[in-house]
Amino acid sequence: MDFLVFPDHPLTDRLAACLPRTPATRTIAHLSGRPWIVGHWRPEELVTERVGPRCAVLLGTTSATPGALARLLRRLRDLDDLAGLRHELPGSFFLLACMGAEIRAQGSLSAVRRLHRTDLAGLTVLGSRPQDLAALAHAAAASGLPGTPGIGTVDEEALAARLLAPGAPLPLALRTPWRAVHAVPPGHCAAHDPAGRYREDRWWRPPEPDLPLPDAAEAVREALSAAVHARTHRATLSADLSGGLDSTSLCFLAARDGTELITTGWEGRDPADDGPLWSAHSAYRLSRVRQEGRHLSLPYTDAPTWYTPPAQPAHTDPAGPLAAVREAARLLHQARLVAKFGSRMHLAGVGGDELFALRPVALNSLARGDLRAAVRLARRARRLAPWTLPATVRTLLGGCCYPRWLAAGADRIAPGARRRPAGTDWEDVPAMPPWAHPDAVATVRRLLREAAAAAPEPFDPLRAQHETAAAAVRAGERVRGIDALTSAYGVAYEAPFLDDAVIEAALAVRLADRVPGGGGKPVLAAAMRGTVPGPVLGRGGRRAHSAELHAGLRRNRRALAALCADSRLAALGLIRPEALRPVLTSLQPDTGALRPLDPTLAAEFWLRALPDRPAYGTVPAPAGRASAPAAESG
Repeated sequence: MDFLVFPDHPLTDRLAACLPRTPATRTIAHLSGRPWIVGHWRPEELVTERVGPRCAVLLGTTSATPGALARLLRRLRDLDDLAGLRHELPGSFFLLACMGAEIRAQGSLSAVRRLHRTDLAGLTVLGSRPQDLAALAHAAAASGLPGTPGIGTVDEEALAARLLAPGAPLPLALRTPWRAVHAVPPGHCAAHDPAGRYREDRWWRPPEPDLPLPDAAEAVREALSAAVHARTHRATLSADLSGGLDSTSLCFLAARDGTELITTGWEGRDPADDGPLWSAHSAYRLSRVRQEGRHLSLPYTDAPTWYTPPAQPAHTDPAGPLAAVREAARLLHQARLVAKFGSRMHLAGVGGDELFALRPVALNSLARGDLRAAVRLARRARRLAPWTLPATVRTLLGGCCYPRWLAAGADRIAPGARRRPAGTDWEDVPAMPPWAHPDAVATVRRLLREAAAAAPEPFDPLRAQHETAAAAVRAGERVRGIDALTSAYGVAYEAPFLDDAVIEAALAVRLADRVPGGGGKPVLAAAMRGTVPGPVLGRGGRRAHSAELHAGLRRNRRALAALCADSRLAALGLIRPEALRPVLTSLQPDTGALRPLDPTLAAEFWLRALPDRPAYGTVPAPAGRASAPAAESG
């Protein structure tokens, strides 16, 4: 699925004429007849309805019906009402609406459905993929339309920020690697007024974290059940079944809907890894409640190793460096396998850790409103974890505002720096890799200071709320990138935990129930009690993957080291290949030293896969023009 969104303006016809025409193009038009939404999507990815001059379009995954959209449209006083009414539309999708010539578009709270924008010929054009906006910019410039100089070329500064590990803070993470192509911030919508003028409005803020565990568990259960149900209308569905609580919850919820379910579980290289045993146990229990389906145990001997270089440019994501770069080849192997069994959608538990793992930052936020409760819970946490007294005090009382935290990050990104997360951090504290070029480090420091000087607003004044929402955004970026790979094999990659309703339910949980205690994921476990087998409810941690990591680096050492000979990143002055080569060719007993490797390899592979000029992908111009806002032409 991919599309561009145009305002209802006379220049729209000239811009749309810059796009190639193919029979596969689909178009939804403005009332004026001008193109509104142009792109490619499967019939099941579109739900649309029109009531008079009002039109609503959902592009993505949802169980909503045209009738539901019609009822929503009749209740709208203006497009701002969509923020409150979207709760009635389960799933993960782009929501686009118009009232006459006024239009509004928004993606999901996570980055799974993210909108992008660029300015062309004085108009702001939106798109689901940044590379399509970059390609349109090149074509518009070739046709003589004015635009920003350099628009649609590679943004070296954004790539420098992409080298940060484990990831760039939110303001920098929102920069695309395409110059003058910008991401619409999560929780914001893009709007055009009747004159075609563009603005971005914030429509979402995290809920108050005040639901006690019993009520929170019920809300999570309802939201997650609806998220899975939005995907089970397919004849065949596949899903991860690692044996952990996240994936197991999705599988048992899907099994209740009667769809044919194919579950997959990876065999581990580490004999001490009990994940395959839990996976087999859950598969057995699942077979007793589902109507039909099968479990596929995936031997590591039959699959590519981690860090297998992409076989061709199509095995990278044109939108930007791939967050799941180390596992990309294995994920493609899995997609090909489940496709043979008829699956066209694969469910993954990504987002479960981000939303439901216990976090020390909850103590800091709790102390803002109830210091006594925070101290009491901190004492319990100290008994269960090796927290020093000074660290506990800092967790409870320390911290600074979000802009100051960003500014301080400019001094913390020293190459090779490794710091344990603290309970006062707004997000993961990143660092540049040891092989980063000094000029790249200086660039990222400047970008952080500039971002801080702009006084960006966090998702919420409470660190716990912001940190969870930001983690969901990062997880969404991972899912979006994987989906770009697996969709090439006809298998959509979906993460129900990252649906808006599930994120909101997780953020409504009382802070006292998010403090590290007995381990696991107590809120999710309470939500799934009675659905998931009891023994699984206590499993919430990630399995260790050091064996997979070392095996992958050993197997691909020569190919990875060869990247240093003609590194694209080095040609841009971003890394020092002589410092990277020893990391790729020598044994690294401490896996923490390999933490910065993934962002670097992702950026290198992305640059190597780029054509000289961005291709249009699959976003051609309208093959026909419709006369009504919700009409399609193909």
